[in-house]
Amino acid sequence: MISNLRHWAIIGFAFLCLLAGLATIWLPIPTGVPLLAIGSFLLIANSRAGRNMVRRMRKQIDWLDRALVWLEERAGRPFDRVLKTTRPLMTRHRRKRETEAGLSHQTDRAAAAAAHALGPSASHPTRENEQTPENSV
Repeated sequence: MISNLRHWAIIGFAFLCLLAGLATIWLPIPTGVPLLAIGSFLLIANSRAGRNMVRRMRKQIDWLDRALVWLEERAGRPFDRVLKTTRPLMTRHRRKRETEAGLSHQTDRAAAAAAHALGPSASHPTRENEQTPENSV
């Protein structure tokens, strides 16, 4: 009985934080974003429906998924564990493949920057640079 009451009190407090965060996000004093973050974290950690809602939003909104993956990588131990529970299945598989292959977003960016620095001829040869049977004879 007490644990059930505690559970509902935490969910109620999470909704209160979310509502207060939405009401104060436009104020010059930065209280809205921390309240939204606290409310979201509490809702994700204590409500299956909250986790599923965030998971659906991450699946539909790509920039939100990338932002939360970025936050997962930089958050502390309890926070990243809670955020990882909201990963859509596609993100989980993609991140698992990247980890197994030893890839990360930094190496992808570095490879793209190196290809850009070499110019278009390095990544896409033109007709003059291609080896054809007529040119090799």
